[in-house]
Amino acid sequence: MKTQKALISFSDVKDNDLVNDAQKIVDKMTNNLNYTAPQPELSTIQSAILAYSAALVKCKDGNKEDTANKNALRLVLENALSALGTYVNLTAASDLVKLDSSGFPLSKTPQAVGILEAPTLNVQYGNNPGEMGVEIGTVANANEYLLLFSPSPAPVNDAEWRSKLFSKTKATITGLTSGIKYIFKVAATSSEANKMGSYNFSNPVEKLVP
Repeated sequence: MKTQKALISFSDVKDNDLVNDAQKIVDKMTNNLNYTAPQPELSTIQSAILAYSAALVKCKDGNKEDTANKNALRLVLENALSALGTYVNLTAASDLVKLDSSGFPLSKTPQAVGILEAPTLNVQYGNNPGEMGVEIGTVANANEYLLLFSPSPAPVNDAEWRSKLFSKTKATITGLTSGIKYIFKVAATSSEANKMGSYNFSNPVEKLVP
């Protein structure tokens, strides 16, 4: 199971937000018994915050050199925070309470999506004899789409149907017998559904194969 960690990249954080985020980290880690020997020291982070803040103010009405200086000092602060975040992750060792006390933003844990809703299914004639085209309605969080098809009347047991897995919502089924009616149905798959072997299938679609 994937564990949470402190996020140590701040490259996507807006300029002004970076100051606030960095200061929150320093404030929460100051005298924090979970982190008794921060690396780099919090005073180093605080100095980087102050230097960057001053450059940010000057940059607003400044020239290209002021902007370049601001960008350089931002990189210094980002690198310092990244190093401190690495220390936090090593020290906390995936302890969520300790991680949260650091003030760093935390990674998200994947949520189980369960058995997904049934998609819609549209079956059309293909370009050649023995071919049928399928269009599957998109289902959020689906890994793939499981299509079952069988000559009519179809078996009661799904395991006796022919099956194909698709990563896309449009596909062509070949090798069907012309002049015979087939029944098609489809389900969206997820890790949980695959483990349980349980799916919500679409309404069956019956078509005569050309």
